[in-house]
Amino acid sequence: MLTADELHRALKHAGYEAAVCTRFCAVGGACRASGYAIHHNGLGSSDTSEQLVSDEMVLRLPEEALAHWLARWLVATHRRQRFDLNRRGRDHPVL
Repeated sequence: MLTADELHRALKHAGYEAAVCTRFCAVGGACRASGYAIHHNGLGSSDTSEQLVSDEMVLRLPEEALAHWLARWLVATHRRQRFDLNRRGRDHPVL
């Protein structure tokens, strides 16, 4: 599992890659014993999302690979679509 610093770098990289967040968006995360808690606070309640990430495969991803999945999660959040990182997006339509 990534350290807190690596998770924050991955989130920052994802924000650049997704290119959907404005300066008003707050994206963050925290490492917990069982995984990550990531959140996005956008301009409205429909732009706000939090997810607990606990899937073993996702938790073992290196920083760059996680950033790619986090970027997809951010895009889905801004489109008001569901994207479950624990399922690696399998319940999400193609972006």
